[in-house]
Amino acid sequence: MITKNILPCFKTNMKKVTKYILHPQRSYREFKTFMTAKDKCFIPNCKARCCADAPLPEDFAPQYKQMQQRPVYGAANIGHNDPRDNYNSVIYNTRPVPLILVGHAGRGEHVYIKDKKLAKELGIKTMEEAKELLLEMQAKEIYNYCPFLTEQGRCRVYGMRPPICREFGSSPLPINYCPHKSSNLDIVKFYFKKAFNLKDMYYLYRDLITSKFSKQVTQG
Repeated sequence: MITKNILPCFKTNMKKVTKYILHPQRSYREFKTFMTAKDKCFIPNCKARCCADAPLPEDFAPQYKQMQQRPVYGAANIGHNDPRDNYNSVIYNTRPVPLILVGHAGRGEHVYIKDKKLAKELGIKTMEEAKELLLEMQAKEIYNYCPFLTEQGRCRVYGMRPPICREFGSSPLPINYCPHKSSNLDIVKFYFKKAFNLKDMYYLYRDLITSKFSKQVTQG
C-alpha cells in the first residue's frame, strides 16, 4: 500500500532536514556560514555533468566490468588524455548515439568520432542524422555518463576511481572549481520539498480515507 511507503520516506526526509539545521554552532554568523556556504557535493540536487564523456584508463573498465551500471554501445581510444599519462584512455559511449565526444578544436568546437557499427545498427547514414539524434538526446538531458555512474549519480567504483576522477576538486585550480555545489540550506530545501511532495501527500490521504471508508462499509 502506498501509505506504507510514503510515511517512512517522509520521516527519513524530515530527519535529514533536522540533521542539517540542528548543528551545534556558537554564533549566528557561524550558523549562517554553515548553512549558506556552497561547499557540498550533493548528487541528488546536482546539475553538473562531471562524469560525462569521462576518459578512463584503457584497462580500468575491463577490470571492473561487473560493477558497470550502464550499457556500453561503443568506445573510442583517445591515446594519452594528459601529457603526464603513461597509459591510453578510453571514452565509453553509454547512450544510443553513434557519436563520441573525444576533444575540442582550437575555438572550442566539439570533436566527435562516428561509431560506424552503431550507426549501421540504428540505420543512420549521414553525419547530419547523427547530430540530429545527439541534439534530441541533449534536449531530453540524456548525457554520455560514465558507465560506473548509477541513475542516482553514485559512483560504483569510488574507492578505486582512476587519477582523473581523484584530481577533480582536489586543487584550487580553476579547472577543478565546481559552480554546482550545494549549501546545507540547499540540502534542507531539497529534503523538505521531497518530504512535503503534494503528489505523495495526495496519495497518502487518499489511501487513509479509502481504508477508513472500507472498514466502515465492512463493519456496517
